[in-house]
Amino acid sequence: MAIEYKILVIYVGVAGIRGEDIPDFVSQISQRITPKTFEGEIILVPTQSPDTRIECINPKYITEPELIQEHTELMKKLKYELQHQLNQLKQDENE
Repeated sequence: MAIEYKILVIYVGVAGIRGEDIPDFVSQISQRITPKTFEGEIILVPTQSPDTRIECINPKYITEPELIQEHTELMKKLKYELQHQLNQLKQDENE
């Protein structure tokens, strides 16, 4: 039986939190709500919403090779952009 990998997108509400505190806050939330036995990818998205929510994407419903490739590239780009934003927040914090 093949393992079914899923993607968890965690939208972390950061409204009302100082910019320099956002990376630590997001990290703390991630540690508290990330499943320990999860097979897949987890993407954290800070939002200006006061709420935190989780959405699960099941890639097995994407069956066309072109869509699979497009999905993979978009996920890589999203992950890169989120990391860039977190690095920028850390850099701003250190200035």
